[in-house]
Amino acid sequence: MKYEESDRVELKREMIKDLDKEIIAFLNTHGGTIYIGVEDNGNVVGIAQELRDEYDEKVSAILTNNIKPNSRNKVDFSFNEDGVLEIHVKEGDSKPYYLTEKGPKPSGTYIRVGRSKRPANDDEILTMIRDSSGWLWEKEESKNQSLHFSFLSIYFKGKDIPFDESKYLTLGFINKDGKFTNLALLFSDENPIEVKFAKYDKNIDFLFKKEYTGSLCYIADQVINQAEAFNVTSAKIVPYQAARIEYVSYPGKSLREAILNAICHADYSFPSNIKIEFFPTHCRISNPGSIYKYTLEEVLAGQQSFRNPGVVRILYMLGFIENYGSGLPRIISAYDKSASKAQLLNMEHCFIVNLPNLNPIDSTGLGFEPQNEPQNEPQNEPQNEPQNEPLKNDLQEGIVKLIKENPKITRKEMAIKLGKSVSTIFRILKDNPHIKYVGSSKSGHWEIAEKGKED
Repeated sequence: MKYEESDRVELKREMIKDLDKEIIAFLNTHGGTIYIGVEDNGNVVGIAQELRDEYDEKVSAILTNNIKPNSRNKVDFSFNEDGVLEIHVKEGDSKPYYLTEKGPKPSGTYIRVGRSKRPANDDEILTMIRDSSGWLWEKEESKNQSLHFSFLSIYFKGKDIPFDESKYLTLGFINKDGKFTNLALLFSDENPIEVKFAKYDKNIDFLFKKEYTGSLCYIADQVINQAEAFNVTSAKIVPYQAARIEYVSYPGKSLREAILNAICHADYSFPSNIKIEFFPTHCRISNPGSIYKYTLEEVLAGQQSFRNPGVVRILYMLGFIENYGSGLPRIISAYDKSASKAQLLNMEHCFIVNLPNLNPIDSTGLGFEPQNEPQNEPQNEPQNEPQNEPLKNDLQEGIVKLIKENPKITRKEMAIKLGKSVSTIFRILKDNPHIKYVGSSKSGHWEIAEKGKED
């Protein structure tokens, strides 16, 4: 058997005095296994036969006396064929677990972070207590009780779903005392949550920057529409075929699902914002709060956990989401046919989705050409395109004709229509003093100067 430390595996050469803390850290995080009788480098030293009964008794005593609440049903231990003591720890369902002599405070409560343990802070302990008790932030009474729902009413009306004060209780907008909840706050016109949206160039300078506020359904609608505007569709001519292949930067429903996943599962009690950031090579969507209760692997395998069940239910009613708990698998499957894969990162206090851009945007903004020429379109001109003057003139005439038809045409579109590589079109434009691009990369256009009148 191969032994290697990870966020779920701890290796120890011999019994240590802090074994109770290691067990507590796994109980309070996502579980794991402690191997005693293995060096840090994975070499097996084993436990001598005469020490095994002693080790069994020590582990049993730790579980009985050192850890609260009772964790015996979450921990199994035995010696394997290598003579190594395996202590398998499941994630606890009565968090926080803590040292009996210290109590549920930072000096007695530990969590697993990466390959090591650390004391949990007060906020993390409070979160564990709330999660174990079934506490939900969206059910808490809102500090703002002057709420209005003009935008939400429009969305309900669009779905022919009745919405008025008589529906507040069943939707979870008010509690038993008739007070507005945080769920109502999220869908109200007064919602204080911001979603930050940005697009950068290759130097990480802003090309676009905006903060979206208002009712959560309005934010979702606006952000998805803006993101899709950046989901560039490009095309490529296939040699010896009449048809062209179109492809988008972010395939399938990956972009929409990643955004809705962030909105549905963000920890809105945490003082941070959802961020949607477009870089030349990828889109990054991040939200405060790690995956709720389960691990990423468990969620991808079908486990469902909702930090904000009310948010999920309302967005489902309004048609934003189709099936509960299917967002992350859809993101992964959208990239199945691509060499690039979506990256899901479940961090300590946030969740991040990185979506590779399958159609990198040209830094000039004049077109949407790949940053590197495809292998079947080499940088050097192919031999069947000799650099003679008649061919060059024919291409120039074709380019001029296309520009006259559409002065805002991109170099990529010229290449597609003329059946040439982008590098060929770029060279012809560069060498022709009569064709100039005027204005910004977003709103500019091509101009053709008459011979003898150019500057």
